[in-house]
Amino acid sequence: MTQSMGKAPQERGGIVGRVARSQGLLLPWCISLVLAIAVEIFAPPSHRWDGYAAAAGVAVIITFLVQVTIARADGFILRTSTSALGSVLIIGIVSFVGALFAASGAGLSLFPSDFGAS
Repeated sequence: MTQSMGKAPQERGGIVGRVARSQGLLLPWCISLVLAIAVEIFAPPSHRWDGYAAAAGVAVIITFLVQVTIARADGFILRTSTSALGSVLIIGIVSFVGALFAASGAGLSLFPSDFGAS
């Protein structure tokens, strides 16, 4: 049950086939984006970082499940690590943007308009 390097994997239909054609990267990335936005919107500010950690854990588990569902041995570790890293980076970017909005809403300014003029 070996596959030559030049041949395409066995074509499957339905959702599994679509996920397999995208190398299993897009589905975990989209889910991690939705989870991070949900944490940003619904989590109270005191527990927001716990929510981001939980979202990253769920994203990594979903990454592994998607890669096992694809059932391709060639490049498994590279695809899994790329997908997990991308998911965690997406959550990090959303948390960074949320922190910038929170700082801006609190009255902090990155570029103050007056430099000590009184």
